[in-house]
Amino acid sequence: MLFRKLEDRKEIMSNLKFGTSGIRGLVTEFTFEECYRFTAAFAESIRSRGFRKILVAGDLRESTPEIKEKVVRALHHLGFDVLDGGTVPTPALAWGCALLSVPGVMITGSHIPADRNGLKYYLPEGEILKTDEEAILKSYNDGKERALDLSQNPTASAIESVDLAKLFSERYLNAFPGAPLAGIRVGFYSHSSVARDLYPEIFKKMGAEVCEFGRSNHFIPVDTEAVESVQFLFDTLREKQLHLVVSTDGDADRPLVVTNEGRVIPGEILGLIASKFLGIETIAYPVSCSSALQASKWIDDCSITRIGSPFVLGRMLEKLSAQPNRKVAGFEANGGYLLGSEAKGLKPLMTRDSLLPILCLLLSMKEQGAVHASDLMKPFSKYVNLSGLIKSFSLENAAKTLTRFKEVLSQDAAFDCPVKLGALSTVNELDGVRAQFSEGATVHLRPSGNAPEFRLYVEAGTRENAEAILKYFEGWVRAQA
Repeated sequence: MLFRKLEDRKEIMSNLKFGTSGIRGLVTEFTFEECYRFTAAFAESIRSRGFRKILVAGDLRESTPEIKEKVVRALHHLGFDVLDGGTVPTPALAWGCALLSVPGVMITGSHIPADRNGLKYYLPEGEILKTDEEAILKSYNDGKERALDLSQNPTASAIESVDLAKLFSERYLNAFPGAPLAGIRVGFYSHSSVARDLYPEIFKKMGAEVCEFGRSNHFIPVDTEAVESVQFLFDTLREKQLHLVVSTDGDADRPLVVTNEGRVIPGEILGLIASKFLGIETIAYPVSCSSALQASKWIDDCSITRIGSPFVLGRMLEKLSAQPNRKVAGFEANGGYLLGSEAKGLKPLMTRDSLLPILCLLLSMKEQGAVHASDLMKPFSKYVNLSGLIKSFSLENAAKTLTRFKEVLSQDAAFDCPVKLGALSTVNELDGVRAQFSEGATVHLRPSGNAPEFRLYVEAGTRENAEAILKYFEGWVRAQA
């Protein structure tokens, strides 16, 4: 049977929900019924625009093909033709939506563990906003107590393949023709990144010498904000005599760059370098980003948002509406880059993209005659921003931990940290709790928006201090659970 009657549904009611971007949950919760109901809710939210086709693609995690099949079946029953984009990076799906003027669904859990997956929704204008999420959830909740009626025959059943990889590749090869990366040796950590075939091909066509390594037949949840294999990447860089090593998370909307010094370039610094290269005048970024962004004075207008690309995108749209002639972009602390205005021959792409900031870094190296990516990092040497991740951390424990953190801060009590923090200077509760101290350190605690995990962000004047502060607060957070 395609579905169960309402009275038989109790055991399959799920906890699927929107995180910072997209629906996320355990693989076991993506039953056909749940996939159908969320697909129907998305279809209802766009019904007034008259779309007849929807673009669908997915990542390389093991559960994606089955969930994709369920979404396609649901779309057919709802009367839509399906454009199949295959297995491609999320920004490639978004670019396809823009070029073809169709909405889209990306089946991906991004960087979260393999026992989880997700659905990301797109419009021709880019990824959906929080207001769109609210409309989808309302439609879902309005219909979830009604038994599904699949008695009607589908009015559409066509499936057309679309070469999204080719379209996405052309976006960059046309903007940067010739061999602008000639002389650069790039290592690409393949793991289970959905970009592991496409990105190296693009680098090669732009003239770079590429060394691919670390390909995996099983999904590896690479988190670009909490990289667990930096030493392995650095060892490969030295062994192969590479200028830098790059990679992405699972669905390739977040970049990872390791320099010749064996350090990961923080995503927000990568975003700032990209913005300078592109001539951006206004940037939007989340509160978790480094204070180096404003201190650099590279960009005239810096606007801080809550964490999550929909919030960054919302602020970008506000800026574009107020000043349509300014060049606007946004990025997250994980490096995913959103281009809001035409720049360097590139049309806007209103979703997180991992390829653009990597290319901007490589092209900046060539433009400035930098031998290594670390040469571009010198202006930020006084701002060391690190992040940590504690897994299997429940929402209940997260709430308790934030409450305790605020209590200690409000009492002006000293943390027993090996690095002197000094007195509390400011507290920001825009997203989680971010505390700045008089000795220059920053500690930001926040539950993950899409998994039972807890994130920590710290900033200090030296790497040694930043690492010590992060280690201390990771222990402090665990002690609260």
